[in-house]
Amino acid sequence: MPTSTDGPLGVACLSVSAELGGSEWSLLDFASRASDHGIRPVVLLPRHGPLEDALRTAGVEAAVAPAPDSLLQLSQRAGVQGGTVFALVAGLRAWSTAIRRALASADADGPAIRVLYSNGFKAHLAGALVPGLTRVWHLREFPPGGVLQLVWRSLARVLPDGAIANSGATADAWAMMGARPIVVHNGVDLDRFHPSAKTYWLHDQLGLPHDVRLIGMPAVFARWKGHLLVVEAFERVAAQLPNVHLVLVGGPIYDTVAERGYAEELVGRVRRSSLPGITEPRPLTDRIHFVRHQSEPWRLYPEFDLVVHFSTRAEPFGRVVVEAMACGVPVIASRAGGPLEIVQEGLTGWLVAPGDVTGLAGRLVEALRLDLPAFGRRACQDAEQRFDADRYATEVSAALRSLAAPGQQA
Repeated sequence: MPTSTDGPLGVACLSVSAELGGSEWSLLDFASRASDHGIRPVVLLPRHGPLEDALRTAGVEAAVAPAPDSLLQLSQRAGVQGGTVFALVAGLRAWSTAIRRALASADADGPAIRVLYSNGFKAHLAGALVPGLTRVWHLREFPPGGVLQLVWRSLARVLPDGAIANSGATADAWAMMGARPIVVHNGVDLDRFHPSAKTYWLHDQLGLPHDVRLIGMPAVFARWKGHLLVVEAFERVAAQLPNVHLVLVGGPIYDTVAERGYAEELVGRVRRSSLPGITEPRPLTDRIHFVRHQSEPWRLYPEFDLVVHFSTRAEPFGRVVVEAMACGVPVIASRAGGPLEIVQEGLTGWLVAPGDVTGLAGRLVEALRLDLPAFGRRACQDAEQRFDADRYATEVSAALRSLAAPGQQA
């Protein structure tokens, strides 16, 4: 395997999705800046999609190495069955073949690819079937639960040459893999995510008066993100603060089958929502609103007075928290995982125990009665100092170079 540091380091960035969720934005943040750090990135995608368009707009080389739909739709949370294992093995073999073909084309067009930098569980496995490269896993999730946790931790000890984790919490969860992963906190593009005056475009879109205050919850529609609990908490908030509305922003953007039907369940729950203590329930459908997943989320945050991020289990990082802070909007987040490393309690936002609906409702009411712009200014300053995408790209580049150097494999 070549190890010379002369010239650009060729890195194939393998993504399990072509959508634009949090992990993909982080990959884009790195790939669009990698050339400034002596790295030639080639991003390999399983299909065409918004990430491909964003990469090409940023001048990043991207190629589609087609992955079977049967593989992309698999979810570890849907359970392990014989048919699932067969689809996984067959899908990984097919995808790895497509990856090798894409790599051969990339090598013909520029400096040889030396590192396979994978993002996502299925990308890690498919990359393991591609020989001759330094394999680096970017760990953006905790190991799955149950019997799969032991399987994944065992694989993590033998398959990658090294790993990067998006938070100390994620690194600790994977520590049994041998050498502790290199911790690099995600960043955000401060040229996009920054404070700006309200334009009230969201109020106008929802048909609301401009004096209405908005609690925003941007999150993919997945059960563990905690939407149902936030709706329950808001029912209590609505009774005390009649001029406050809740905006749920997102949708089911990924391919897996595990969360199918959840969006419909969430809509049904909102239709059943009501103010507590009323004999004749009055639905809160006029105060809880749905907005589709936004391709330009930086336009969204300045329209909110407060953002809530209430995952039911520990969040590996919590990109939404940093995005909101960078835009000068304070956040209430679950006190677990990555947000513990982001939010400074009572200074840049607040933390509530996961699942504590009463605590969340109380904190929302208390926060909305405070000087939120002051909290927002502190949050923005903190985000600028600690979570700049330029810093992120610098640290990821350094980690990849270190892991690709002789004698540095984990």
